[in-house]
Amino acid sequence: MSTREILTLQFGHYSNYVGAHFWNIQELSFDYSGTATTDLNHDILYREGQTSRNEVTYTPRLLIADLKGALKTLPQSGGLSDDAQETDLQWDTVEKIEEPPPEKNQYLAAIDSVQTTVADGKKDYNLEENVITWTDYLYPRFHSRTVNVVNEYQHGSNKATFDIYPTGRGVWKSDYGDLFSDNIRKYVEECDSMQGFQINFDCTDGFAGLALGCIEHLSDEYTKPILAYPIIASHFPDNNSNTQEERDISNLRDSIRLVNILLSIQELSEHATMYVPLCTGEKGWRKPGNARTFDCLNYDPKLYYHSSAILASAIDTLSQKYRHKSNIHTMSDICADMTGYGRKMTAASLGMPIAINESQYLIDYLNERIQPIYSCITPGCKIANDKLFQLITIRGIPESYLKAPPKEAKAQQNLPAYRCNSVKEMFELYFQANNFLSATNLTVNEQPLNLKTPFPQIFTKNLNKYGFIKNDNRLEDVESCAVIAGYHNGTFLANMIEKLHRDVSRIRFAKLHKFKEEGLEASEYTESLDKLAEFKDNYEDDFEL
Repeated sequence: MSTREILTLQFGHYSNYVGAHFWNIQELSFDYSGTATTDLNHDILYREGQTSRNEVTYTPRLLIADLKGALKTLPQSGGLSDDAQETDLQWDTVEKIEEPPPEKNQYLAAIDSVQTTVADGKKDYNLEENVITWTDYLYPRFHSRTVNVVNEYQHGSNKATFDIYPTGRGVWKSDYGDLFSDNIRKYVEECDSMQGFQINFDCTDGFAGLALGCIEHLSDEYTKPILAYPIIASHFPDNNSNTQEERDISNLRDSIRLVNILLSIQELSEHATMYVPLCTGEKGWRKPGNARTFDCLNYDPKLYYHSSAILASAIDTLSQKYRHKSNIHTMSDICADMTGYGRKMTAASLGMPIAINESQYLIDYLNERIQPIYSCITPGCKIANDKLFQLITIRGIPESYLKAPPKEAKAQQNLPAYRCNSVKEMFELYFQANNFLSATNLTVNEQPLNLKTPFPQIFTKNLNKYGFIKNDNRLEDVESCAVIAGYHNGTFLANMIEKLHRDVSRIRFAKLHKFKEEGLEASEYTESLDKLAEFKDNYEDDFEL
């Protein structure tokens, strides 16, 4: 059976934080001993290559966009060893002037040392304090065409800022877009039976326009599904304002971010096959809001290193369905299942870890659970309990945790769920009982999410090494955990779109001079608002599920 390849694209600094964790999870799950089994086909996301020395490489099928100065220790060539030899020069003396390379933290230095195994989780590299950018905890190395730097703009600069949608659109129309689309073509031509494109992008700044320029190109040039994740960071530096002047600046930047989100959501409804907004904050816009809570997780939303790991775990779990070795489900199938009636926007959820007590059975955990077993990670919305289309993926719960054997079952035998003979059957019954008039498709994978270094230490101390709640006070580091993640679509998303439309409508666009300077007219802005209102109609209750 042929591999159904996927090309992943990442646009923006925070999305690359998410991407760094995502690719760490992939690469650190590889088994080089041949003893472990996996249901995933890594060739879907990775490609095999060869250096000029005939050394075999295995790198992500990936393109990354970020600003100048954001890479720090990662070379723009991707980080693989450079086989090119310097040419001998004819002059007697040559003075070579170059900037000294950035200093590597302990974790990156350990990767370079062949004597050190960094993924064993035994050493604390203090990454909470040492991570300045996403390359500070990046484990894999990339193909030479992967990293694409926007050299016209400097990361962290307050002078020429890459902060509005039209600026990104302009960059896409430049030579940068030509080179990027050429790199896409080269990857696509290598594929035998391509599934589609998975795209993560920051939807609050110029990368929104850059990503949408690319997505429009993909929809015009290729007949493959486009699954997009517009991502909102968990925190913005200007959120902590003390003086009135700082508050005024923060409010202006909030308005700019909000307009960028509007333009992203509206354009995606025209060009993407399916898209899933993500944020660990409850509100998302007008400041991300309170951090979403998860059982037995203690993370700092101000640390991108923390919050991005949560979103990366969600994307990794959600994508299991179309990365399976069986090829039963493809990205096209998932998009078709989730986007009926023109409802291209979908919400996502995550429960990490599934905090079952180590001596508890799944049947008791689900029977006693009052709160939902997942949290919504799409901003500005609450997932409803009825009239849903949903695709749920559950991983890491052993079948031995299902229920007690008949001789020990006692009260369990009085529960309808006791007749279930697998984890999948029990969760199907659970969602059937809790979601009225809903269609739920369930995928179960026995393999948990592996939590090797440099995954952040965000788990509470009451968990054992498998991510289940301990019965005693023994000290154990969490090495893996059970996870549930889902796509959800239904009329409840109309409230999110209405909220976004209402908040953007309050902005006096004439005051946002920079948008007009970059070519976005007030009439185009108003048209985007009107189109968003029309898109909301797809989620009204007069549609039958």
